[in-house]
Amino acid sequence: MSMTAQSNGKVETLDGNYAIVLMQPQRAPSRYSLALFPVMPLKARNEPVRIPVRNDLDAKPGDLVELSETSSFLIQLSAIQYGIPGLGFIAGLLTGYVLHPQSLAIPLELYQFLLGLGGLILGGYIGYKWAKNLASKPEKFYRMERVL
Repeated sequence: MSMTAQSNGKVETLDGNYAIVLMQPQRAPSRYSLALFPVMPLKARNEPVRIPVRNDLDAKPGDLVELSETSSFLIQLSAIQYGIPGLGFIAGLLTGYVLHPQSLAIPLELYQFLLGLGGLILGGYIGYKWAKNLASKPEKFYRMERVL
């Protein structure tokens, strides 16, 4: 079972070692069509998407090419969505367990939970920054598989 998603697109222009691939909205990878992260570019349903891709196959403008998302991209998205906030929550819980004041006005479990929520928020912020960084360089996560 492959860990990549494939889509077809048409080479619009060449820019140095990169080809700008034009994809129709229904064929655009989910990164461009899901409103999961507000930092990622959202496109209107009828607006084509232009993705810069390294031109290792020497595709010419007008060629139809097959693109695939790399598995590292999918792993990083999973880490952003689940891993980092989850680790932040667990780190907050453990911090509350290890570093708790002797006299608390609230129960210890509530104190740990509140620190866990703080860790969750911090993990979400780190994920937000990471997602913003990924959105600025899509050329790292797509590759041309073949010219059709």
